[in-house]
Amino acid sequence: MSHKTPSSLLSLPVELVYHILDNLDQLTILYSVRNVCTRLNVITDTYYRYQTLTTLNLGANGIGDEGTKQLTNVLINNMTIIALYLGWNQIGEKGAQHLANVLIHNTTLATLDLGSNQIGQKGAQHLANALTNNTTLTTLDLKGNGIGINGTQHLANALMKNTTLTTLDLMNNKIGVDGALYLANALVHNTTLFTLKLADNAILNQGTQYLAYALTKNTALTTLDLRNNAIQDNGAQHLANALANNITLTTLSLRWNQIGKEGAQYLANALTKNTALATLDLMGNKIAADGAQHLANILTSNRTLVTLDLGWNQIGKEGVQLLANAITKNTTLTTLDLMGNEIGADSVQHLANALINNTTLSILNLADNDIGNNGAQYLSNALANNTTLTTLYIMGNRIGVDGAQHLADVLANNTTLTTLDLTNNEIGANGAQHLANALINNKTLVTLDLGWNKIREGTQYLANTLTKNTTLTTLSLVGNEITQHGAQYLANALAKNTTLFTLNLAQNYILNQGAQSLANALANNTTLITLILTGNQIEKQRIEDAMEILKANDALKVLW
Repeated sequence: MSHKTPSSLLSLPVELVYHILDNLDQLTILYSVRNVCTRLNVITDTYYRYQTLTTLNLGANGIGDEGTKQLTNVLINNMTIIALYLGWNQIGEKGAQHLANVLIHNTTLATLDLGSNQIGQKGAQHLANALTNNTTLTTLDLKGNGIGINGTQHLANALMKNTTLTTLDLMNNKIGVDGALYLANALVHNTTLFTLKLADNAILNQGTQYLAYALTKNTALTTLDLRNNAIQDNGAQHLANALANNITLTTLSLRWNQIGKEGAQYLANALTKNTALATLDLMGNKIAADGAQHLANILTSNRTLVTLDLGWNQIGKEGVQLLANAITKNTTLTTLDLMGNEIGADSVQHLANALINNTTLSILNLADNDIGNNGAQYLSNALANNTTLTTLYIMGNRIGVDGAQHLADVLANNTTLTTLDLTNNEIGANGAQHLANALINNKTLVTLDLGWNKIREGTQYLANTLTKNTTLTTLSLVGNEITQHGAQYLANALAKNTTLFTLNLAQNYILNQGAQSLANALANNTTLITLILTGNQIEKQRIEDAMEILKANDALKVLW
């Protein structure tokens, strides 16, 4: 009888250890193989999967403080991971302390995401202490952590000394006016931070004044996010005064504040002097038609603004007409968002006329404006002549079957539009048929969203088009009452289609048989990357059966 002692892992040839590692997931290698002994560390250092492990995403895994401690034991000497995502993990101040200890010694980590944890002010203090000496971290996300005023003070002090951090997200941390003051003082001296996100922090007018003063001194910050901070006209005035002379800020978000027509006027006046700001986001304020007029006036001469978001601002028909007139003269604006402004069909006609002559606008959002089928017709006429618009959002506008036909007529020949969103427009099966016919010849549209349109049996027409169209890469048919029969049509199309990357069929009535049909078709499809089937009443066993069929297609991700 033979007596053989099993070989120790430590004595195995390197090639055999590699083979063992091939059968372990990355987390197991990190937690269970690293730091066992020097030889295993040397071997894993040369193992290709470990060498290429540069991003580690452990979001929403409930790892808590103890799990964070185990992770940091591995990270302290790690030389490969440059991005670590730990959002939504119930990490408290102790976990933050463990991570801070890593930041003191680690020389490779560049991105750390701790969003939506519970580190509090003490956890922020630990991280701030580490930042005073760390020279590699460039992006830190601490949104939703209850940092408060004191925690913000510690981070602000760190910004006085740190010379590498370029992006800091403190959204939803109750920093208040005092926290804004601490950060403003830091910004006066800091020369490396490019992006600062302070949304949802009750900064108010006073806090905005502090930050505005900092902008008159700071020469590095390019992006400032002040969304939802109860900023009124007075706060906008302070920012406008700063913008008149600031030459570095390129993006300013003031969405969902309380800025009215006077605030819009202050900002417009600043833009007559400012030569740096490229993106201004005023969505969800109340500038109304008068505020739109002030901004329209500067658009005729401003040569730096490329993105303007005025969604949900009660601009109305008059305000949109003024903006339309400005667009005919403006030569730099590329993105305009006017969603939810009660525009109506008549005012869309003014915009459509402007688009015929405009040669720079590429993205236009007119969602939720009740433009109807007449408005769709005006836009279609513009698209027949416009050669620059690439993206058009007209969700929630009740364009109906006739509106879909108008758009289909122009799509047959348009050579510039790449993205069209028609979500929730009551186009039905007939509208889907018109669009499907147009897509047979269209060679430019790559993204089409037809969600919530009661397409039903119209799925057959779209499926037929997918067998012939060679450019569409993303198709959304969410909530269209598609049954297993519609799924079968799509399955037949997917067996032939070689260009579609993403198909969203969520919230339909595909059921078990429909899922089976799709799985059979996709077993050999090598182009579809994402299939979304959530909310389709598919039984667990059928999901498992479908996943077994799709096991060989490792490129496809299916969301059930």
